[in-house]
Amino acid sequence: MKTIQFIRAYHAVLAISAILAYVTGEMGLIHAWLGYGVAGIIVLRLVSALTGARQLGLEKFYPNFEGLQLGNALTHPVISRVLLLGIAVSLTLAVITGILMDNCKSIGLAEASIVTEAFADDEFEYEGSEHHDDENEFLEEIHEFFANMMLLFVGVHVTYLLLFKQPLAKFMLFMKR
Repeated sequence: MKTIQFIRAYHAVLAISAILAYVTGEMGLIHAWLGYGVAGIIVLRLVSALTGARQLGLEKFYPNFEGLQLGNALTHPVISRVLLLGIAVSLTLAVITGILMDNCKSIGLAEASIVTEAFADDEFEYEGSEHHDDENEFLEEIHEFFANMMLLFVGVHVTYLLLFKQPLAKFMLFMKR
């Protein structure tokens, strides 16, 4: 597969998976499995960056302000790169917080929790304790925040491409060869 075809396919699979994961946020196991799928896609992208192909390098995510002027401010690549970086960071942090909340239970890798005698006799209950619930609520809030940020960045990214980079948008959406 040519590099550019790989990028288009990767983009489509990641976009569909991330949106499905977002939409299924209240569907428990389905949401978790989609989240792990997105994690796998991100890992695939990071591994593909190691191949040395220029188009797959991570420098596409780093803003470069060289050549930015008032006359080309709306079409300069720095805008696309900032939006891509925003999507990548928010999506990655949403995935990481999701995995931390799930603790790999949904994919069967979680270790069984062992409550020692010291904890069993104490008022502090390991699972279901107030501290544990507060920690999960905090992670859930962070997870939702980054998921919402990802959706915001994606919306601005799509709008920007449709307004200022239509040929690229059509190409990435398989509307043009």
